[in-house]
Amino acid sequence: MKATDLLEQQHDEVKEMFKRLEDSEGSKQKKIFEELASSLVAHDAIERQIFYPACEEAMGMNEQLGEALVEHGVVEFMLYEADEALGKKDFKFKVTVLREVLEHHIEEEEDEFFPSVEKALGDKRLEELGAEMEQAFEDAREEDFRAPLHRNLKQVLAGAIKPTPERKAPPKAAPSKKKQAHGANHSRAHR
Repeated sequence: MKATDLLEQQHDEVKEMFKRLEDSEGSKQKKIFEELASSLVAHDAIERQIFYPACEEAMGMNEQLGEALVEHGVVEFMLYEADEALGKKDFKFKVTVLREVLEHHIEEEEDEFFPSVEKALGDKRLEELGAEMEQAFEDAREEDFRAPLHRNLKQVLAGAIKPTPERKAPPKAAPSKKKQAHGANHSRAHR
């Protein structure tokens, strides 16, 4: 499946989840929202980490791609807000705004951006990306959506448009033998 077809299929699935969410309450609503949030975070991951970089490589950082990346940040913020409001009075309002922001993003992406991408990348490259993205989506759905959402949101709030790779803290160096010996001698001296 071409990457653009996969993304459009996922857009349709998300729209359907919003409809189910509107008609639900209580624990059923929570379950549907968490399914929706998991899909959105996984979708975000495959677009921002695989699809958009391939688009940038082929087309450069154009206006459509820049806007799409910024819109992802807005969607992530609204998803976070809705998750925080789950079970509270303002949940419905925040889900409504999330849905509206997402619908705007989807419409622009499908109507304006995807046709440009299909010309720039071609069917073969889009098929390759689609296969990679499909697997990455399934992998991302297996983890709790909150950790990657919070990670992405921190980057957005720090002003990043594109995701930045996670930096791993350097391993703590074990004390040298000289310091260990000094510490042992020092503690014996104070007994």
